Amino acid sequence: MNPKISWSSGLALTVLLVSAALTACGYKTTTTYGAPTAVALARYNANGAPGTPGTLDTSFGTQGIVTTDINPSQDDIAFATVLQPDGKIIAVGTSFTTPASIVVTRYNANGAVDSTFGSNGITVRSLPSADWTAFAATLQADGKLLVAGRSCASSGVTGFLLLRYHTDISTGTPGTLDTAGFNSPLGYVVAPIPSGTKTSANAVAVSGTKILVAGHSKMGGKFRIVVAQYTSTGALDTDLTTGFGAGQGFVTTQIGSGDADAAALAVQGDGKIVVAGLAGSAFTNVWDVALLRYNANGSLDTDPITGFGGGTGIVTTDIGSSSNYANAVALQADGKIVVAGNAFANPSANTSDVAVLRYNTDGTLDTTGFGSPNGYVTTSIGAFDDGFAVAVQPADGKIVVAGNADAGMGDRLALLRYNSNGSLDNGFGSGGIVTRAASGPSIIAGAFGVVLQPGGEIVVAGYD
Repeated sequence: MNPKISWSSGLALTVLLVSAALTACGYKTTTTYGAPTAVALARYNANGAPGTPGTLDTSFGTQGIVTTDINPSQDDIAFATVLQPDGKIIAVGTSFTTPASIVVTRYNANGAVDSTFGSNGITVRSLPSADWTAFAATLQADGKLLVAGRSCASSGVTGFLLLRYHTDISTGTPGTLDTAGFNSPLGYVVAPIPSGTKTSANAVAVSGTKILVAGHSKMGGKFRIVVAQYTSTGALDTDLTTGFGAGQGFVTTQIGSGDADAAALAVQGDGKIVVAGLAGSAFTNVWDVALLRYNANGSLDTDPITGFGGGTGIVTTDIGSSSNYANAVALQADGKIVVAGNAFANPSANTSDVAVLRYNTDGTLDTTGFGSPNGYVTTSIGAFDDGFAVAVQPADGKIVVAGNADAGMGDRLALLRYNSNGSLDNGFGSGGIVTRAASGPSIIAGAFGVVLQPGGEIVVAGYD
């Protein structure tokens, strides 16, 4: 769900997309309850070396935590994080100034701000006439950083926003936009969807030399999933023969007769595109988990034999009462699809559980291998709990989920680890769960991104 939080009296309230990403532009820009949030990273031990699994790695930052206050009078949040091959960590997010700005910060492997990137480790990008909000990031094979989000002009026109940054001096000054190679001379591209309004990109991935972005746009009175593909130079991939979406450069998908949104995407080894999000009604605010698979050319994977979702290309999963939705997706080495999000979400009652689902490669739930007999598990930590990011440990297949607990009531960062069969890992934290209150001066903390370092350490990024 992106944006994943909305601000109310200075507290982070998790909301369904109807009350945030699918509504008008503009965000709260001052905190009236407590201090504004800062971009935050934390690193946790994973395997008993150097510390007990689930404890903060005190060799990172200050006792395992790093906070970076971009604008002391505004809320700063990291919505995504990526790990460079050299061990440096990049956090990408938004500073909710007026207008909102995209913030990229880089840290050395030990948590120290990398002074060789941007201005003392920080870059801030905005336009005077538009809100720029970043929700996702990934690295190209050449190390350049891709950042995706939403541009909302003062006129109200919205569009997919995609930026590309240099990260290594061999291609350009680290932290600067790739103005020569990406939509020259800008280094970024804004792409409104024809006939669409309230458009936002929520996820980004690389497929070969092409760039995929997924999100939503309101068309014909309903929100539809949008997947777009760009060439390496930042142009929509509109080639009539080899391009994406039959030469449009994008595809839109309505699920049933209702609304839908894409929150995350991943690319399989065969080039097929997996998109996770939600489907339901923006009017009733009731949703189900949605999982879709597209062929590399943008068509839904509807082959009756080898296709996805029984040949429809689409799977929806109703876990139970209230709303259920996906916020993140990861692919296992065996091709199975892991989705993390929310179950039983009811903002009116202030209740929600973390949900983790696993699907077989054909889109059926893995009912025998994960959370038997359902193919999913739900975990209650506090009142309103969220799973916003997911990663699969390569060595043992354990699943790490990051998010928050008690959202809207003094958020605590939440980190969970599950065994490969869906049971909580009792060797991690307390019964598989770790929570941490804000370190101050902000009174709330949470995570929206997670990466695994080569030594197994778990790095989460979010707000504090």
